[in-house]
Amino acid sequence: MKPTKVSKLLWSFPKRFLRVSHQLGRVVRRDVVGMTPEQIRVSLDGLARLYPGHFNVVFERTSLNGVPCAKLYSRHGSRTLTGQRSPVLVLVHGGGFAFGSALTHRAFASALVEELQCEVWMPEYRLAPEYPFPAPLEDVIIALDGLSAQSDDVWVLGDSAGGNLALSAALEWMNRTGKRIEGVGLFSPWLDLRSNSNSNLQSHTDVSPFERLDMVEYASHYLQGTGAEDPMVAPLDQALNNLSHVYIEASKAEYLHPDYQLACDVFQSQGIKFVAREETRALHGWQLFPDVLPEAKRSVQAFSSYVQAVRN
Repeated sequence: MKPTKVSKLLWSFPKRFLRVSHQLGRVVRRDVVGMTPEQIRVSLDGLARLYPGHFNVVFERTSLNGVPCAKLYSRHGSRTLTGQRSPVLVLVHGGGFAFGSALTHRAFASALVEELQCEVWMPEYRLAPEYPFPAPLEDVIIALDGLSAQSDDVWVLGDSAGGNLALSAALEWMNRTGKRIEGVGLFSPWLDLRSNSNSNLQSHTDVSPFERLDMVEYASHYLQGTGAEDPMVAPLDQALNNLSHVYIEASKAEYLHPDYQLACDVFQSQGIKFVAREETRALHGWQLFPDVLPEAKRSVQAFSSYVQAVRN
């Protein structure tokens, strides 16, 4: 008998079961256990150690201008053509500004290394609520300073809250330095932190362990008195003419899909070159499991193809 793919098993459960499971998870996490961001970090990092990504990719702890980072690169060297430079990717992890790490995003980064034969750097930026805005953003900007001295082909990527930091940091770094970021990759980005955002006005609780109350809480951890309309928090409210190339994707089934739609509208209105891609039923954060979920593998391949097309 041919084994059933894990991705199919994920969707073979009755909708009622998924809805109840997510609701139970929220109640246990928030009301019974009352997990703090620190506890969530420890739990996620512990689970992430079970999924280290591709064995051909080296995971090295280092730093850039004092910011702790993970550097990932091919164990056996690049297989690109002689003389052809490789892009350098800065992957800003998501996690509501309060959790997530290089460990949780290691498999995703490893898949990008293998597909593009490049280096991927992940800044371990300071996390809220201990370090609210602008500390996480400044850490990413400092890391960009360090990498810009090594390469003129830097791409900045981010998923979820990391998408906000990636786009905000790229814009702010270019404004400060007058230099250029080659491109930006946004994966299910959280770009509107207002409590009444279009994402928060919709309900995706049946297919998500997070809901509006979580989003409002995590936004407040990060902002702590800074307005959600601040240009460095709301990058879509800025002039985006410095952006060269943008890739963005989201799933129609996830709660941040309205942020994706808003970004596409803004990019189009400002004449920004961008490629937009949608999944139909993928759950938020699917990109983190490229060896398990076919939709994650599609994301890695789609983004890599975009980068290669821009560079050729």
